[in-house]
Amino acid sequence: MNAIHISKNIFFILMVSLLVLSACSNEDDPFAGTDSYITSFSLQQGETVFNAEITERVITIKVPEGVSLKGATATVELSENASIYPDPASITDWDEEMLFAVTAYDGMTQLSYKYSVNRAQIDADETVILPTQADVDAFGASGITAIGGSLIIGSVTGTDSIRDLGPLAKLKEINYSLTIHPTFAATELSGFDALEKVGGDIYSTAANMEKVSFPKLESAGSIFFKNSVLGEVVFSRLENVSKSITLQCPLGGISFPNLKQAKSIHLEDRDAMITSVAFPSLEKAESIIVYFLPSLTKILLPELKEVGDITLNWLTVLAFVDAPKLEVSTGTISLPDVSKLSELSFPEMRKANEISIKGAEVGLLHFPKLEVITNLTIQNTTLSGISNGFDKLEKIEGELRLMEMPEMKTLSIPSSIQRIEKLTIYNQNVDRNFAEINIKGMNLGELSVERDAVNGIKIIGDDVFHGTLSFDTQNGRTYDWVSPVFEGFREIDSISYGIYISNLRNLEMKGIRKINKGFHIPNNNLTALSLPDLEEVGGNFVINHLSSVSVEDSVFVIPKLKSVGGDFRITTASAAINALELPLLESISGDFIIGTGYASTSPWDPNGRDMKSLSFPALKTIGGKITLKPYLEGGDNYINERLTDMDGFSSLESVKGVEIVRHQGLVSYVGLKKAISSFPATAWNIGDNGYNPTYQDLLDNKWVKP
Repeated sequence: MNAIHISKNIFFILMVSLLVLSACSNEDDPFAGTDSYITSFSLQQGETVFNAEITERVITIKVPEGVSLKGATATVELSENASIYPDPASITDWDEEMLFAVTAYDGMTQLSYKYSVNRAQIDADETVILPTQADVDAFGASGITAIGGSLIIGSVTGTDSIRDLGPLAKLKEINYSLTIHPTFAATELSGFDALEKVGGDIYSTAANMEKVSFPKLESAGSIFFKNSVLGEVVFSRLENVSKSITLQCPLGGISFPNLKQAKSIHLEDRDAMITSVAFPSLEKAESIIVYFLPSLTKILLPELKEVGDITLNWLTVLAFVDAPKLEVSTGTISLPDVSKLSELSFPEMRKANEISIKGAEVGLLHFPKLEVITNLTIQNTTLSGISNGFDKLEKIEGELRLMEMPEMKTLSIPSSIQRIEKLTIYNQNVDRNFAEINIKGMNLGELSVERDAVNGIKIIGDDVFHGTLSFDTQNGRTYDWVSPVFEGFREIDSISYGIYISNLRNLEMKGIRKINKGFHIPNNNLTALSLPDLEEVGGNFVINHLSSVSVEDSVFVIPKLKSVGGDFRITTASAAINALELPLLESISGDFIIGTGYASTSPWDPNGRDMKSLSFPALKTIGGKITLKPYLEGGDNYINERLTDMDGFSSLESVKGVEIVRHQGLVSYVGLKKAISSFPATAWNIGDNGYNPTYQDLLDNKWVKP
């Protein structure tokens, strides 16, 4: 407050007090004249009137920040016949605090009032729509500094009309969203010089914008700009974006020097000229996506410590990705298929969910502190191995996938690794580089060999492998693959050949004696199948459709198999297989199901595909029931004409039931004599055979058709 104003006001109050003490009252006057109040106070600046609040002798004028009251005109209402000093009409500078003295008509009663200015935001509680330049100008003149709803500038359709947002320079806060519609015609989005906060989205597809600038904006919900000319985006003070930043435009440069956190960042445009993307203060993001920036050579994230996904693709000249402080990745880090990246380094990364490294130029990986990762894929690189660059890697909780790596001749992984849940070797577009895969001594949950890598591969392992061997034999470049060779692996947990064996022609599982879980040969194009050493399967044993397999003497033999812990199921349907023989099989815990093959009247298949002999001379126990059908997946028109008896089951003592249908040559059930008492009559289901005795017929010793 001005010192001269204070001294003048104090002198005036003292003089008025002396006059009041010396005055004589007129007791006969019915008007006492003792009130000395200011009852209302307002200032008019131009066409705008500011009404004051008067509380406890304090006069408060509320005006927007930046609005000057110099030269304003005061309108003051007092108690009847009271007077005021100094005279408001004599004051021109209403930006300063001051004191007023109000004297009642009686000359004795007086009160002092303090005048002050409260500069604060003036709110617009609801959404503001400014479709034209005149609307923008009028809004700016209102002095509003905060909008409780959204601000919508321009219209979705119509002629370009708004070219200057300078009148919005006092606006500091938008509680919800800021939308700039296509009728915004200026080439530069500026004018939000004081805007500090947008609670919701900043969104625009206005076609003419070449530059966007928000010099004081500190926080926003999301940012979205998309057009074909926007080249420069500047957010000088922006620190936090609670949702996403999306820029789909031909960027030449971006500036987010203070951005610390964003849920996601997405940059994309095939015509962009930007060569470097930098977020120098960014510490955390859930997703960073950079696509189709043809001139981009560098991505700089010097302060990034935690990220979800980093997805980089179609960045053909990208040569450098820098994130020296990145410690944790909870999503997927994916490099472009084609780039100039020769090395990838995350020196502080300790834990990651998934990393996918691609590119023929990549020759060096540097993850010296990485300890745990869920999935790691390395594809189409010049790396000869990954034993270097992962000095502290202990555990791969999901899959280590090595794909199309022509320089990797032998399996080379970090010695620090204690457990890999799944290791996948994949080749299709390059010549098979591995002659052998040695997993001996590794703590491995599953080894998966896929596509052309299967062809003739030698796999070396421990005698007892507590894991799964799986093979994907589809979609190879040739159709004459030879069998993988197994060294070790006397006992394994399980083995799988996928859903269809298309490229592999012969399969020999030599050396494997015990499979603790299930064994499944799916539909296939095999011409040879051999299980010479298999003795025990802990789960289901399934072989589907050996329709092209040829065997010696037309007898398919599994010579050493003794027990199956689940179902036993085989379908042959091969013209070259007349008999199925398992000489040592003693027990099956589940069902026994055989597709015995079917006769044919077709001229191209004159010999038919029906077997004439089943031989299980040691089989004593079946935990489920026997099912014999010509074709397990077919209808009633499939018929076996060659099988004549059940003599191959002469040792069977226990079974839960029997179902035999459509075997027109079958006339003898003598082989089931020892088992007939182990199941009830209701479990005897036969029909359309050469002989169809009832359960009672068998009890009456009518085992052979009369």
